[in-house]
Amino acid sequence: MHAVSEPETSLRSQLLHDHQRLEALMSRVLEACENDDREGLAAAWTEFDAGLSAHLDTEDKLLIPHLMRTNEREAWAILSEHRHIRTRLIELGTAVDLHAVRLDAARSFVDDLRAHASHEDQVLYQHAEDTLEPEEHESILEALASAVRERLQSSKAKTPKGD
Repeated sequence: MHAVSEPETSLRSQLLHDHQRLEALMSRVLEACENDDREGLAAAWTEFDAGLSAHLDTEDKLLIPHLMRTNEREAWAILSEHRHIRTRLIELGTAVDLHAVRLDAARSFVDDLRAHASHEDQVLYQHAEDTLEPEEHESILEALASAVRERLQSSKAKTPKGD
């Protein structure tokens, strides 16, 4: 179908893989909501929240500044989408904590994330793949992995035992 395929270890493919990982986590959140599994919901949400927050932070710090130099309008658009996603993340997180998650709100959030992921792939990830040096690709992926680990450790440390 495509004449040239992208290597599986490219920055773009790895960032898209992280989107898939986050979507799988959100599927666990939705499943726990549907099954009224409060413990499963809390665990899935903690992992999803940490992963998404780390992903957004890494993009904001390491990818968007490069895009800002050549396509300021798109960079600001993606930053605006990130603000919207963070707001929705806080709203849903509060609902999870209060055991009041509305399934339609969670599904709507998934739709927002998918649209955002498509936009990022077309603009941000393609730009990064085309303009950044391979060494920068590796450092960005390492920073993302590290940020996810740190967020998860921090989240788990804050979670009271027996909650």
